[in-house]
Amino acid sequence: MLHLPGPDFGGLAQALRQTHVWVLRGAIPIDEPLLAQAPHLQVLIRAGSGIEHITIEALRKRGIALYTTPQANAAPVAEYVAGALIGLCRQLLPAHHALREHNHWNRRAFMGREIASLTVGIVGFGHNGSRTAHLLKQLGARVLAYDKYKAGFSSQGIEEASLEALWLQADVLSLHVPLTEETQGWVDESFLERFHKPIALINAARGGIVSLPAVAKALEKGKLWGVALDTLPQEPPERLSDPDRQAWEYLRQHPAVLLTPHIAGLTQESELRLAQSTLAIIQAWLEGYAQPQPYPIQPI
Repeated sequence: MLHLPGPDFGGLAQALRQTHVWVLRGAIPIDEPLLAQAPHLQVLIRAGSGIEHITIEALRKRGIALYTTPQANAAPVAEYVAGALIGLCRQLLPAHHALREHNHWNRRAFMGREIASLTVGIVGFGHNGSRTAHLLKQLGARVLAYDKYKAGFSSQGIEEASLEALWLQADVLSLHVPLTEETQGWVDESFLERFHKPIALINAARGGIVSLPAVAKALEKGKLWGVALDTLPQEPPERLSDPDRQAWEYLRQHPAVLLTPHIAGLTQESELRLAQSTLAIIQAWLEGYAQPQPYPIQPI
């Protein structure tokens, strides 16, 4: 067993020559030239859920099975979204800064809203989206869920809805979709303009789904009453493009914006579950049984 704690591509190339199972944590680009250096690779395990950095076609050609562990961080992501929404609704950050920085005591300036008064739109009803939906429902929100590739999932008070219904009725939008060619830059200015009333936008999925300039403009126009962003189009912020960096600087100063460094799924407990899920996949593969199922990669 070989362990590479960082993206040392020199060491990686040498390790791949003798690797049969590769457990991947970071966003190392997995493409054909890299896989060509791994002639014995049979299994790639992405400890997490994001696979936008993996070229599926290259795996498919080589017959390499891909496994992910999206269930491992569903609970902390749901808690993050609920916590972020509570913070936005109750204006916790601006109230805190007013007292800490200015000793400004003005209760009425920080009048809040209750989650039970809100209609929350969930986009994407996989592990993270469904867990988040049910937690917000328990907190009293009306929850509408949209998933382009799923149907018939309404249960326990979660309402299956169209995207048009979210645009019409939502007070809050929480994103739980992967970053793909289809979702890259999806939440842009025209998308946000479609909402019939101001919303809070929460993104604990992938930063590339959301246009930062569009979010900044929507805040300026009053189309957004709150924003919580845990991910960015490029991370860390120093890697942002010039337009994104300008928007980022605006968002950093805005009192209705909560920014965190990609921590939604990161807890002590989720790290343990990631390790346990990874070990279960390796054991299943070594023993030759089909549970858990690999990420669906259709053969050519």
